[in-house]
Order: sequence, then C-alpha cells, then structure tokens
Amino acid sequence: MASVYAHTDYRKYLHEWYVEEKSRRPVVSFRWLGQKLATDPSLLAKIFAGERHLSGARIQPMVEILGLSGLEADYFRILVQYGKAKSAKDAQHCFSRLAQLRRVAPVALEESQAGFWDSWVNVALRALVGCGKFREEYDALGAMLVPRVGPAVVRKALSDLSQLGFLERDEDGFWRIREPFVRGASAAQSRALRHFHRQTLLMASECVEGLDPAWRDLSSVTVSIPESGYGEIRELVRDFRSRVLTAVSRMQDPDRVYQVSVQMIPFALPPGTIPDGDGLDLP
Repeated sequence: MASVYAHTDYRKYLHEWYVEEKSRRPVVSFRWLGQKLATDPSLLAKIFAGERHLSGARIQPMVEILGLSGLEADYFRILVQYGKAKSAKDAQHCFSRLAQLRRVAPVALEESQAGFWDSWVNVALRALVGCGKFREEYDALGAMLVPRVGPAVVRKALSDLSQLGFLERDEDGFWRIREPFVRGASAAQSRALRHFHRQTLLMASECVEGLDPAWRDLSSVTVSIPESGYGEIRELVRDFRSRVLTAVSRMQDPDRVYQVSVQMIPFALPPGTIPDGDGLDLP
C-alpha cells in the first residue's frame, strides 16, 4: 500500500487502506468501521467512495484505526482539511502544509535499530556529522558535545551508528547521514526510547544551573484544564514538532546540535485518576 504521503485525496487513501486491510482481515467491513466510529456504515461507504466527507469529530478516531502517528497523522488531518476546503485560499494553505510535511517526513526505524536510543551520544553525533566534514576527528567531535566525551566513546558511537545504518562514508571518506529525519516506531523500541528520554531530561536539569541562559531555553506554563483539554494540547505539541522539522529542513549550513523537548506532565489530577501503586516515585 502506498504511503499516506503519496496522496492528495484522503478518501482515495481510505479506499486503498480498506481494500488492503479487508484482504488481510476479513472482519474489516463498513459495519465494523461504523461500530468503531459510531457512524452509519452507509455513510462511511460514501466517504470511502469519495462522495461525502469525514466529519471533524471522526478524524482522530479514524487516525487511530489507520494506525497513523506523528507526522503521518498530522499529514492525514491536514489532508482531510484540504479535501473539505471551502475556498481556494484555504486549499492553498493546506496544500503548502502538506508539501512541507512530505519534505520532512521522518523515516521509521527498524526494530533492529533500537540500539540507536541507547545513548544520547548516538543521537547527538548522528546530527553533528551533518554540521561539517568529519573523518577521524574523534577528539574534535567529542569536544563539541555537551557534556564533552572522550575520543574512544566517539569512535565506538560512530562505528555503532554505521553498523545500525544511520551513517555511511562518502567517496572521500567523510561521514554522512543516510536519512535526514528518523523516528521510533515499533513497540520494541519503547523501552529504549524511555531510557533516551530519561537521559535528556536529566541533562536538561543539569543545564538549569550549569549552562548560561544565553545557550539554553527552559520555560514552562502551568495551566488548569478539563479532561478533554489534554488531547487538544497534545495536538498543539504535535503541530509544534512538525513546524520545527519543517523550519529545520529549510536551514542551511548547520554548525551545532540542539535537543528540542516539550514537556507536558501532570501536577494535579482528580482523585482516583491514577490507580494506587501507579504514582510517581519522587525523591
């Protein structure tokens, strides 16, 4: 089945998905989808045939059924907006955003590449080699990292990144990145990703006192929201990530690497929201 990025009509994508899924899982039908989406099956049949449109309330449930996440999910949502655009101006705006997302679509990692997340050094070095021309400058690369690491660590990380398929040598022996943007995908990577996030959060806490504010930006807002507000803010965060990648894709001559993190953690929840024993272990 073609990638969602190959489509400019979300209903054609839905039709292709339906044909593919039904061939793999006979249980898939418009009646089955109607139960999942709380929608009349005959209306769904018309949507998939290109005769009607998906309502706004059904977009996110459909995204979940399709198994889309991250920028792919963002692309599908905008694709629906594009299909329902009421004016040429709205359509052009949506089309421009679709084009931007296609250019920066991250490549999903294979399960065998989960080791990429084992250390922040792997992630930082992969981005850093895109900032210049490097062969065996292990000392120089290690000195650029924050915090600094030794040449032996750099040498091993570059070797690991090469074996995992993230880096390769060009014809002149310089390291180069194979894919500009990557993302974790499989459940097998979730444990490694959690470890990576813990590392970066700890590093961010060290920056509060250990790094001049001119070189870092740490800010937050504390807000009171209803239960439904959590999902809306998550969508804003996803949109922000997409915008960051789009902006980065247009930048020229990079010479430094930043880890951009957006944190949204609960400070207070209604009683009973988190079952006993599932709370945070605070020091």
